[in-house]
Amino acid sequence: MMASTLLRLLDEPDPVAIRERLTDEVRFRSPVADYEGRDDVAHLIATMGVVLEAVEPAREFEVGPEHTTFIAGSVSSHRFDGVIDEILDEDGRVVEVTLMLRPMAVLHVAVKAMAAALDESPLPSRP
Repeated sequence: MMASTLLRLLDEPDPVAIRERLTDEVRFRSPVADYEGRDDVAHLIATMGVVLEAVEPAREFEVGPEHTTFIAGSVSSHRFDGVIDEILDEDGRVVEVTLMLRPMAVLHVAVKAMAAALDESPLPSRP
């Protein structure tokens, strides 16, 4: 299956379905911050699904459990390019995912939008 798991989860409206596609020890990495644990990462992905707009794959590569997907999309009407690197377990659940966006100006816009969204609905580990 070539489509990035994270890319599919950004469109998933059901938080339980997102959670089921992650391992208990899942790690989410980005240039801004790292997150660990199924509950926090599932909440983060659900929030990203609202903040990031029209995210589409441009190219995808798969080597065993490691997947790389180059993406394009927008946030607050600012276009971005990016890359998703992920490692899946034998059941296809995400063990580790890294998300990078460019240009830097759009990354700043995305960070501000995510911070505002997480202020309204904090991560489970940060009540």
